[in-house]
Amino acid sequence: MDQNIFQSFYVCFSAMKQGFKACRRVIGLDGCFFKGACQGELLCAIGRDANNQMYLVAWAVVEKETTETWEWFIGLLIKDLDINDQGEGWVFISDQQKGLISAMQDYLPKAQHRMCARHIYTNWKKKFREHALQKKFWAIAKAANREDFMYRKAKLAQDTPEGARDIMRTEPKHWARAFFPVGSLCDSVDNNLCESFNNAIVEARFYPIISMLEKIRHKMTLRVQENRSKSAKWTSSDICPNIFKKLKVAIKMTQFCDVPWNGKEGFEVKHVSGRGRSYTVNLDKWTCSCGYFQLAGLPCCHAISAIYKSGRNIADFIHKCYSVEQFKKIYEHCLEPAEGQERWPVSDKPRPQAPGYVSMPGRPRKNDRKREEGEEPKGKKMSKHGTKITCSMCGHKGHNKTGCNKNPEKGKKKNAFLKKTGRKMKSSEQANTDAQIRASQQAKSGGEVQAQAGTSGGKRKATNKQNVQAKKKSKK
Repeated sequence: MDQNIFQSFYVCFSAMKQGFKACRRVIGLDGCFFKGACQGELLCAIGRDANNQMYLVAWAVVEKETTETWEWFIGLLIKDLDINDQGEGWVFISDQQKGLISAMQDYLPKAQHRMCARHIYTNWKKKFREHALQKKFWAIAKAANREDFMYRKAKLAQDTPEGARDIMRTEPKHWARAFFPVGSLCDSVDNNLCESFNNAIVEARFYPIISMLEKIRHKMTLRVQENRSKSAKWTSSDICPNIFKKLKVAIKMTQFCDVPWNGKEGFEVKHVSGRGRSYTVNLDKWTCSCGYFQLAGLPCCHAISAIYKSGRNIADFIHKCYSVEQFKKIYEHCLEPAEGQERWPVSDKPRPQAPGYVSMPGRPRKNDRKREEGEEPKGKKMSKHGTKITCSMCGHKGHNKTGCNKNPEKGKKKNAFLKKTGRKMKSSEQANTDAQIRASQQAKSGGEVQAQAGTSGGKRKATNKQNVQAKKKSKK
């Protein structure tokens, strides 16, 4: 018998699809669990707008993250976004999900698949916990050329040779900036935008599936409207604010650069601090030997020094994908309002049935209450609360043999002289008990001595009175 069991639900609105065409070909993939009574996971595809903010492209409800569900989601994403030539020129950033890795290899073998360096560091940190190694790891991941990558790795090997070997277990082309191909216009080594989206919808994930999807749609509708209104106020510059903040950091670093110029397009930029390395810049080709200029589409501190030296404008060397004009194109398309649930059309197809219990991946959750510090652990014996006992002597319920009226031994304290055995005391508890016993014994003995002294003194006083009275009688 065929059963209509609910399995998955995919959402990709036309407005978000049209707006993504003005974004860079960079997509973050991730999944998150539901937090309410419903079991399942939410898969999402997140793009990047001109201001380096998250742009939700598509999302889907599935039972759990598997190779099959990721293949189904990526297949629909390829169709909606017109991804051709097996993903050539596209960048996908994700965590280290096993099902996603195999799905990417099957459907998008030519796409660049980056893995979140933050998750790689989290796994690496379990073995190498020193806080001083954290900065060295991120210096390796964010080195923009292979020479700097090897230098930073050698610095790490001086502190922990084993740690330097362990970070190479994951191929550096997936997480190190020095091995990213040029042309993606994205220098990111993490998947933080997907994490931001999961956090933004954390309240919606407590709701049932239909209510959760409605809340996500409502949130995306407001987000598009807010970004449209915000971009109308960006009149002071042609570059988006977050990009301008990155440029200001690079501009500040130009104070440590010395720039000899050959008179045309060639510049030799040398750092006057640190290692004193020199890099060559060609403004005509938009390249710098440090690797960052051509990777991100933004001038690095060496390129900015060369731009200042030649008296040019920095805005002429920033890719148009970071402009306010491009930002407005992305959010040009708005989501249309929808009727309330009571006015939705009723389908003539059979109503889908809820799936059965699905065993979610990961360690099962413990529902036991968290104990306070010093509180005894929960007992392993089953509680007898609510059970009715039966007397073995009379057969009636509500009492046992000890309280039965037909028991001739009722009320007698048998073996009362024996101590009741309890749990074995700890050494610290035993020492405290012994100290209390000794203190009580000393106090008791001291009281007896005082009592004896008091009685002997009273006896002496009594005998003295008797002697005085006897003397008076003899005189008379």
